[in-house]
Amino acid sequence: MIRKNKKNADEMNILEHIEELRIRLLWIIGGIAVGIAATYSYSEQIINLAIAPLKQSLPHGSKIIFTGVTEAFWVRLEAALVAGIIISIPFTFYQIWLFVKPGLKESEKKFALPFVFFFSLFFVSGVLFAYKIVLPIGFKFLLRYGGAELSAMPSIKQYMSLFLRMLTAFGLIFELPIISLILSRMGIINAKDLLKRFDYALLLIFITAAVLTPPDVFTQFLMAGPLVFLYIISIGIAYIFSTKKEN
Repeated sequence: MIRKNKKNADEMNILEHIEELRIRLLWIIGGIAVGIAATYSYSEQIINLAIAPLKQSLPHGSKIIFTGVTEAFWVRLEAALVAGIIISIPFTFYQIWLFVKPGLKESEKKFALPFVFFFSLFFVSGVLFAYKIVLPIGFKFLLRYGGAELSAMPSIKQYMSLFLRMLTAFGLIFELPIISLILSRMGIINAKDLLKRFDYALLLIFITAAVLTPPDVFTQFLMAGPLVFLYIISIGIAYIFSTKKEN
């Protein structure tokens, strides 16, 4: 009977964790929704900012177009979504912190502000890297294949979808060193583990790049290159901060 009661208590703890996760996800969604509402009136300026990497790569005389009656409206919403996600980043990572906080020691809970700050900083760094370097270089490379016979007229809807996917992907992959630091301090990984699995990591990196980028090898390498570099940095971080004993 005692064992049965203990099992029920364990199940309740799991249910409580699931409920806590649900609450934090709702808060994150709510934060993004507030960000969308706050930025929608500036969506035209956001679109102009978003299409800048494409416009500077387009041949003279080419234009960005929309082909559906409702397309321009949905693009404005998508632009507000991009801005809403970015400006709600600190709030999002704060909610993540509140979710993991109960499982931490008292000495570790003081890292709340550094956690939120560095997660936000690395995410924004990934977004800026994609916006300033990857997208301009990728567009110049891809658009030159049109030649003199073909005129580039990209759809704004397709572009904004690609823009959102690329910025989000690079923002997330730039979190790799921070995730490595956390897992190292928790004793889950160490530098030896990461080095031993380097070949598997390379395969996973290129699969990830192939899934998240347009279907061309050049753009895939633009994502895979930074990912390999970040993985190497993560090995160094794990070497310095790991609490897991090497076998």
